[in-house]
Amino acid sequence: MLKEVFLGALRDKDVKISKIKDSNFHKILAEASSRWISYEPVPEICESVGIDSSWNRRPFQGLQLYVVDAVAVTSTNRILSMEWEEDIVSTARSELLESRAMTMEASLAQNSTGKADSICIDGSLVSRLMKSRPEAATEIVKKCGACIFISKTSESRLQFGQMGSKAGDIYYYGHICKNSGFSVPVETRFCHAPLFEIYARLRDHTPIIRIEIMNNASEQEVKSILNKLRYHSIAGYPYCLKLAHKTCKITNEDIDRLASIYGLQNEQGARDALNE
Repeated sequence: MLKEVFLGALRDKDVKISKIKDSNFHKILAEASSRWISYEPVPEICESVGIDSSWNRRPFQGLQLYVVDAVAVTSTNRILSMEWEEDIVSTARSELLESRAMTMEASLAQNSTGKADSICIDGSLVSRLMKSRPEAATEIVKKCGACIFISKTSESRLQFGQMGSKAGDIYYYGHICKNSGFSVPVETRFCHAPLFEIYARLRDHTPIIRIEIMNNASEQEVKSILNKLRYHSIAGYPYCLKLAHKTCKITNEDIDRLASIYGLQNEQGARDALNE
């Protein structure tokens, strides 16, 4: 079966790629080029903190075992603080677990304020607060005011959507050049605070990252942020976020161990952990 899939992909690749690289493709690339500012970040000695969270769950005959955790860790692998929660409940919807994880991250961000030169949170603030209650979102924004949000991937079409883009903005910025630099800050559609997005490359020939900055997004401020991020970056990505992800990740094996502690591991009819 897979052989036929691969052969079909080789046969039809030009047709399918052409769906992205249509008549607007080069116009969008030209627009992206006009917004790109070439800049080689100068590593600035600093203390960086990465904040990330994780969650996982497993159903057992109408019950659900879940775990949520979050961690704040420096680029020197020093854990500043952490939070976690685990329980057995009748229902544990994914949106509730995601909301709980974000609340934990905001709490850690507030505790980290003043303890580091740069506080990085994994992911997009805009996308993560889209389903939050207004009062909860306002509280999270207040606690994260001194943080920057960094995404390795993005589906945002804020900048080129009106030009008929078929891919996310990050795709086009990744194709205009391979040199370090950043895009002109663009204010997002965010009602809780002034929030700007930029796309940046910390080193030549490394992947583009998406950065969200609250309040001040002047060119000088952006350069200062990139200088700090460059100091502890690995392959163009902040090392503190790599450490945070590794430290907090809750695997299916972790759920297995917790289920064993509760005596649920061998419950008749138990299913494998949901990989979501």
